Amino acid sequence: MVCATPTNARGPILLVEDHADLREAMTSLLEAFGYEVVTAIDGGDALDRLRRGTAPSLIVLDLDMPRKGGSEFRAEQTHDPKLAAIPTIVCSADANVRQKATALGIDGCFEKRGGFDGLLDLVARYCLTE
Repeated sequence: MVCATPTNARGPILLVEDHADLREAMTSLLEAFGYEVVTAIDGGDALDRLRRGTAPSLIVLDLDMPRKGGSEFRAEQTHDPKLAAIPTIVCSADANVRQKATALGIDGCFEKRGGFDGLLDLVARYCLTE
């Protein structure tokens, strides 16, 4: 698969994933394609990072996480004008990820069980400026 080189990415990717192995694998993949990645272990951690000044060009959000999951994160994100403007894509092992993403007002999503090609395609779309 060919992925555009992110030479003009605006900021890091905030990867919100509770499973350490998946978080590490996705981070390694994105970094191998030249993206800067900041990670969070759940929605609460992600909100803390954002409110402390992390300014990502994209949020990659797992839906099913303990403590504060993707739906709870998204509710807080959309109520904060600064955070609502950050593009967000959803990743999930749930086969109904597209329906869940649509319900949250998110267009971009991919199913983790299908591999990470979908992740690379979405990240390239959102992280590169015109």
